[in-house]
Amino acid sequence: MALANAEEVLLDKIVAVINSKIISLSEVKRIEETIDARMEISPFIYNKKKLTSAEIVQILIKSTIVREKISGLGYVINDEAVDSRIKMTEERLGLKRSDLLQFLKTKKITYEEYFELIRESMEYNIFTSRIIAPLISVTEQEIKNEFYKLNSNNKALSFRYNLVDFYVNKNNVVSFTPNNFISAVKDLQLTGKLPAEYETTETNALDNLSEDSLSKELSSSLKKTDEGGFTPPLEINGYFHIFYVQKKDLVESQEFLKAKEKIQNDLMNSKSQSVTKNWFEREYANYFIKVLN
Repeated sequence: MALANAEEVLLDKIVAVINSKIISLSEVKRIEETIDARMEISPFIYNKKKLTSAEIVQILIKSTIVREKISGLGYVINDEAVDSRIKMTEERLGLKRSDLLQFLKTKKITYEEYFELIRESMEYNIFTSRIIAPLISVTEQEIKNEFYKLNSNNKALSFRYNLVDFYVNKNNVVSFTPNNFISAVKDLQLTGKLPAEYETTETNALDNLSEDSLSKELSSSLKKTDEGGFTPPLEINGYFHIFYVQKKDLVESQEFLKAKEKIQNDLMNSKSQSVTKNWFEREYANYFIKVLN
């Protein structure tokens, strides 16, 4: 019997090593076979129906890093904690253990695998809330900008603006091009200097402007420009104007207030993916990681 076990071990293949932990080919294959169940039980970790072997190896490497990092913060998810979570789930759904086992059987996954999936999910939740979440912030203005993008055809939306108007008499410009004027204005903000062609450009601060006080052309242009951006040049009464959007506030409505929480969560999730990816890329340098072909 011992000889048979030794032969089984020899027949398996090491596909990756992270510090002292070995990841075997049989582990990867088993995950491939049970990916549907894993997506249902732990969707934040197994978030795609089709995962390559290389992607599964990366998931296993990341799970190892997550366990070590949260352990360093004092969070160790022991068997008792996992069992307690499973019992809470059973009670919430009105299930008996036999019901759970039957469900797992239909998903072709063992109770032991389910147990470890719950442990990994608990660890990942702690990792997200304690390590990743503090690195992410979503501003009120970002929420408003996103709301407008999602409702750009909604004519009922209204804004208030703080603008800086850069303007030059068209008769003072020999060869006007929109790109050159925009470049001149940006250079003025950075260096305080203007090229000779636009040296007669003047500025004017315009604060707390409501849409009702703006021309239709300017209002339309400002709606397409985010806070911190420049409008395209507009010709108004013999002058070329570029408006720098210093502040763009959406006048809050019941429609915005209803959508606000969902937009904030969506932005947090989007940022979380990017921050998490960058965090792992930096963290890899602290480990011995070898992926074998």
